[in-house]
Amino acid sequence: MESSKFLQLADGILLEYVYTSQSDPTEFNTATHPIEIMRDGYTNGSYLFNTDSVSAEMGNYRDISAASINQNNTQYVYLDTDVGVPYNDFDPELTDSANLLQTFSPQQNIAYDKIRVHFISGFTFTGYDGIIFETLVPRRDNVMLNLSSINFLKTDTPVFNPDPVLINDKLYATYIEWRVPSLYFMNNDFNSAVSNGLGYRLTEGQGFLSTPTITFRATGIYETIVDNGYDYYNVEEINAITLPSRDVYDNLYASVTESDSGDYFELTGEVLGSTFENFINTLNSSGGDYVVFHEINVSEQINTTFVKTSTQVFTQTSDFNSPILFRPIILNSAIATSFSINYLLRLYNRADNTQIVKVAKLTSFDVNKYGRRLMKINLGVVPTVANVYNQIAVDDGSKIIVNNGGAGNAPGQTTQQIVEQLVVKNKYVTSFRDRLNVKAAISPAKIQTITETDGNTTE
Repeated sequence: MESSKFLQLADGILLEYVYTSQSDPTEFNTATHPIEIMRDGYTNGSYLFNTDSVSAEMGNYRDISAASINQNNTQYVYLDTDVGVPYNDFDPELTDSANLLQTFSPQQNIAYDKIRVHFISGFTFTGYDGIIFETLVPRRDNVMLNLSSINFLKTDTPVFNPDPVLINDKLYATYIEWRVPSLYFMNNDFNSAVSNGLGYRLTEGQGFLSTPTITFRATGIYETIVDNGYDYYNVEEINAITLPSRDVYDNLYASVTESDSGDYFELTGEVLGSTFENFINTLNSSGGDYVVFHEINVSEQINTTFVKTSTQVFTQTSDFNSPILFRPIILNSAIATSFSINYLLRLYNRADNTQIVKVAKLTSFDVNKYGRRLMKINLGVVPTVANVYNQIAVDDGSKIIVNNGGAGNAPGQTTQQIVEQLVVKNKYVTSFRDRLNVKAAISPAKIQTITETDGNTTE
């Protein structure tokens, strides 16, 4: 399962690094999602891109990237491919376009992480023409290699987030997003004897440091110089932060399930091989001060569109093994096809403002069950109430059954035969009152014995 790590990159800029699942990674094959590698003679490093053909899906391509053109990384150039001659075809220190594409035989499945940079509502590039966002990984000789170098200018438009991120009372309403190969998988798959791997190609056969980390750097463009149709940038570093190559909390995941005990849902954190309570206690014993936020967003499917209809946040500071009990109210239950519960589990460390975020999603088609009103049983417009009485038969002797042992050749009836001849009829009523004008009475019973002796009858 994917997991996100949030880090404050700068004032108004929030980095979300989304690690792919270690058990079921998101992979793209090099046949359908080609890879380019550009060598840089200025830094002795390399730049990795996907091709323009998959730009919409991958987001990391040469046309929106910038590259350093001096050793101390104080000047960059825009790698705009829309100019007559792309800069990498002009500068001999960079690999030309004809030699960028990597050919794999056989084709490779590459695991990808995702990077999302969030901007606070109303963000402006104060003092900058743009910001270059670089994802850097260390080669074995400590040279930094670029998995991405996104050139985001103030004239560019970020994506509006329909589910804004609220952290530390700041609302991040827009973002930019792209994918980069997973350093964790590249490092694990590296083999110095196999040149067909991506890690081998990117590092030129050297491999990565034994325990490599990811450095994410934001560099501000404070001056743009246009020369010979190319945009040169004078830059200064805004901030650089380091991340592990994998999610160290991969045993933690968010869980949302329909309860077996009632018509509601249970939301909580789950930990493989342990409990959520023990997990939080372990974090706090290492100097943390964690609280848990449960953010629940409900979306309803109307035709082919999902419409978000509610957002709720629950805070949990103790008793972490107790799940959050949640019953959604589906506002459009008469026309909605389904609804989804998007659950975001956020562990916030008050000691250093870091966060651990896990997400889960549940989709249900039982929209009527969770509508505005609970389902009711229809008893009719005017329910009938029946009166039930207990009554003793009239004591006039007409109900006495006489068994005389048979008349003529006809044998007398046994008790079982009499019972078998009884006809039982059932009639069902809507409801009845079990105590209404009930009367009980006692009356004497007179038993007569009739015998026949020599034609004389005696009583």
